[in-house]
Parts: sequence; structure tokens; C-alpha cells
Amino acid sequence: MNLQRFMPRPIRKLLSLSKHQLKYEMRSNLWFICVIYALIGMGIAGIAYWIDISMQMGEQAPAFFAAGYDLTSLIVSSLIAGSITLNAFTLNSILVVLTNFSGQFTPRMLVTFISDKRTQHVLGLFNLVFVFILMAFFLIDAEVTTYVAFPILTIFFMFLGLGTFIYFLNHAVKWMQVPNLTLNMKSESQDRILGTLVKDLEPYRTKEPNKSADELTDDDKMYIAADSAGFVQIVDYRRMVSYAESHNLVVKLEKRIGDFVLEGIPVVSYWKKDNTPVDENALRQFIFLGSKKTEVQDIEFGINKLKEIAIKSIGNDDPNTASNAIYQLTDLLLSISKITRFTPYLTDANNDLRIIIEDESFDYYLYAAFAHISIYAKEDPVITNDVLEALSLLTESVAGENHEMCWNFATMIARGYVSPFVFEYNERRFYASLRKISKTTDRLEEYRSLEQELQQRLTPEK
Repeated sequence: MNLQRFMPRPIRKLLSLSKHQLKYEMRSNLWFICVIYALIGMGIAGIAYWIDISMQMGEQAPAFFAAGYDLTSLIVSSLIAGSITLNAFTLNSILVVLTNFSGQFTPRMLVTFISDKRTQHVLGLFNLVFVFILMAFFLIDAEVTTYVAFPILTIFFMFLGLGTFIYFLNHAVKWMQVPNLTLNMKSESQDRILGTLVKDLEPYRTKEPNKSADELTDDDKMYIAADSAGFVQIVDYRRMVSYAESHNLVVKLEKRIGDFVLEGIPVVSYWKKDNTPVDENALRQFIFLGSKKTEVQDIEFGINKLKEIAIKSIGNDDPNTASNAIYQLTDLLLSISKITRFTPYLTDANNDLRIIIEDESFDYYLYAAFAHISIYAKEDPVITNDVLEALSLLTESVAGENHEMCWNFATMIARGYVSPFVFEYNERRFYASLRKISKTTDRLEEYRSLEQELQQRLTPEK
């Protein structure tokens, strides 16, 4: 009996995740690390209680380290107010700054900052200090005349809180610098998206399964519709492959990760190879819908974060930030091309076709990264040159099978640029990047024709 079917959907979603996906979900929620630190604070308070009240070691401690009940009570009651004030001031200041930055760059920046390891550990330490001092306030007893652990640890943790406060401000200032901001977002996407896909999806991918997908006909295809509206957040590939293997099915996902579906729209379909009964609800449960997109399995989500920064920077007349985001996007695309095998076929251990996902290719992510930016930069020679230069670097680094896509995309960017060149430097850089891409992709003849076409249109009249 499958007990997961009777569990609440959020619990089933967590149980379906791999350890890498689960790690992402935990890091995306601030409460988890704060609860851990709070429990540590309670544990330390319990140790102090054992030392001071159960064992009454304060009476044996040197006079310099010992404190009476009145002094201990004064220390704890004073510092608990200071701890609350410090926490409130820190979080309020940071949230105000991050809100302003989110409006200037991307609203996803706040989530990225909260998910940062250093941010979470700092906020966890604040929580530990507050919980310990609060527990100390209630645990000290007037019947015990001398304390040693509670006063020393309370003062120590308050100094720790002050040190953490200074570190947190320094960390926040450095994190919000544009080069660090774009680098952190790119690194986060590489770690969370690519790391998850490599371990949870790529092992099942193959370009040549035993059974060809062309043999499957639409006449034998059975559709399963969504039972609610939302974004496709997670697909439990591992259990879906196992289910398809045990029931001798070929399953096709009708939507890709990140797509929005309405109730009643087909999200998955399947072909039966024999008369084994199929539980359509079980297949539907392998696909999790939610109210927003997440970065667990959605490669495009990570691309969109950096793309938003570049586009908003163009609108805010901030070319340096836009350029930085463009080059980080290039590095992310290179990682995707190296790690992901662009094939829609997932197989079992015997290489039998079990799942067909929506077809994807390198040019899909290339267009997702740069097409929107090039539209906004069609009258800006500096940003357009940055895109072409980044594309030339990418073309040199990716496999030869992607060269034609890079060249075609470069020609579209060049033809989409509309403003005549005012400065000769921008013009030289424009054609130099195109020439470099044409050499790498062996398209020199096409480049010469394209150069003549562009010069007739973009050379300013004298």
C-alpha cells in the first residue's frame, strides 16, 4: 500500500525530492536554519542550567568569574532587550536596502540573498543569542546565590552578537556590489540547477533508446489532465521512470518545467504496451504544480534572473551592470552546454524508452538569455557589442555542433541593431566580434555578405 497517496501534498512533494533538491528547498526557507540554531541555543542554556543550578558550580568558581543572583539577573534582563533591539535594527535596515535593490535590479534578489549560506548562518546566530538569553531569563532562580555559566555565556553571546552584526553589515555591503551580485546569482544557478539535473535527470537521458519514439502513434496515446492550475515546478523523474518500467509504459510530459497550466489541460500522456492496469492519479502525482516558478529543476529560471538585471540596467542607463550580467550569462550558458545532453529521451536501466520530455536544445537557452536583451539594446552600440563579444567567447568554448546556432543568432542580433555608428571604435568592435564568430564557425563568406549589408544601413551619411 502506497502511504504517500494519503499524505498532504506538501509532504509528498518533499518526500519526492532527491537529497540535492531537498537541500535547495531547505536553504530557500529561512525558518529551517533558524530552528536549528534556536535548538542549539536551548541546548546551551540547558548545559548552563545543569552547571549553575543542578551542580551549583558557581560556589566553587573563582570570585572573578562568579556573580550573585542580583547581578546575573541584571545582566540577563539588560542584554535581552539589547539583543531584541540589535536583531530588529539589523533586519529592518537590510530589508529596506534589499527592497530598493530589488526594484532596481530584480525582485528575485531578495530570495537569493536569504538563500546565501553566510546570510542564513548570521541570522541563525542572532536567533541563537536571543533564545539563549531568553531561556536564561526564565531559568535563573533566586534560591541559587552564585552563578558562573549564565553570566559568562550571556556576556559572551552578546559580544558574539555584536561581532556578527558587524560581519553581517560587511557581508551585505559586499554582496550587493554589482559584480558580486551577478556572480552570486550565476554561481547559485550553477550549483542548484545544474547540480540537481546532473544527479537526478542526466543519468536517465540517452540519444538512442532501444525503441524509437517514431513508433508511437497518436491513436494509442492516452492523456492525463491537470487537476489544478499552477506552474510546473518539479517532476519526480526517478519514480516516474520506475513506475513506467513496472507497468511497461512510455510516458510523455506535455509541458516543460516552468510552464503554466490550467485545470483540465493535459500535462502528461502515455502509451500502454500490454494490458497492465494504469493508475492515472499515480502518474499525475509525479508532477507538482505550484503558484510560482522555482529554481529546483528549471534551467531557464536561473537565466531569467541575470537577464532581468541586464534589461533593467539598460533602462536605468547603467551599462556596466548590464555588461557584467551579460558575461555571467555567457558563463552559465557554457556550463549548461557542457553538462546537459539535449535529448528528450529518458530510459530505464535496460535502455528502454520510458519518458519523453519536451524537446530542448542549446539554441533555446541561447535565445532565452540574449534575445530579449538585444531587443532593448537595438539602439545601444555599447550593450550590443557586449552581447556580440560574449557570444564570440561562447562560440569558441562550446562544441562544434552548436556553432551554427551561435552564428545564426549573431546575424539576428546584428540585423536587429538599428542605430548608425557615431564612434568609429564601436563600429570596429561590432564587426570584429562578428568576424571572430564567423571564423570560429567557418562562415567567412556569409560574414562578408552580411558586412556589406550592414554597412549600407548603419554607416552614417556625411
